[in-house]
Amino acid sequence: MRASYQPRHTAFTLIELLVVIAIIGILAALLFPALSKGRQKAQGVYCLNNGRQMISALRMYADDFADWLPPNPEDGHSANLWVSGDMWNAYEATNTVFLTDPNYAKLAPYSGRSAGIYKCPADKSTVTINGIKYPRVRTFSMSQAVGTKPTPPLAAVDGPWLDDTHHHQANNPWRTYGRFAAMVAPSPSALWVFIDEEERSINDGAFGVSMMLPTRFIDWPGTYHNFGCGIAYADGHSESHKWRDRRTQLTGPYAPHSYNMPPNQANNPDVVWLQERTSARVAGAQ
Repeated sequence: MRASYQPRHTAFTLIELLVVIAIIGILAALLFPALSKGRQKAQGVYCLNNGRQMISALRMYADDFADWLPPNPEDGHSANLWVSGDMWNAYEATNTVFLTDPNYAKLAPYSGRSAGIYKCPADKSTVTINGIKYPRVRTFSMSQAVGTKPTPPLAAVDGPWLDDTHHHQANNPWRTYGRFAAMVAPSPSALWVFIDEEERSINDGAFGVSMMLPTRFIDWPGTYHNFGCGIAYADGHSESHKWRDRRTQLTGPYAPHSYNMPPNQANNPDVVWLQERTSARVAGAQ
């Protein structure tokens, strides 16, 4: 009589199982940086599209107001602003009404009342209200050198931080831009209007840049896109600019509402790069 066939049962040994786990771990370690960079690149593309939409909204606003730009004072609580809301105030930092209601945001009717275009998807900052964390609604700020004053008569903003004193007056000595027609130096293709602002720095809708030396930041740009940030220019194009100096990333303690002057960052090429695209000295000005 032939013996019946008995199937042979096989299984991983402990060593084989450990080898498989190790291989999976190595593959994951190799793939994770690529996946992370891919995700950041996708977020950067989304952010650039947001910047372009905001410039389009700005252009439509100007078309309706004889080329005048919306109000951009250094005061998030003015009754007349391109966008409202203080990101240091938990309620305002999480409330889209300050972005989509024309009573608070003069750009709202021209942006489709879309809150999403004001925020970089890579910004994961939150505020806590009654023990619950909520995402902030805005990442973008407008250059303090661009826009109009909130009260009549229509006039270009003062850009208070341009001379590093917080007392700068419009076009004296640095140019400020209340209309697209005034954007002659730098040219519209080299004059930035909107920028991703660092999550701890952002408060009102205006981003201050000092044009003076030694270089230093007044407000801090974001570093969301592989140590870069989204910037939208007056001619309508948007880019993700990669910073060069590690000092550009805000680190360590940061005290909001503090009026202590930020430290100098002598010879920071990122500050110089931003200065060259923020304003230019008026000819003949002292």
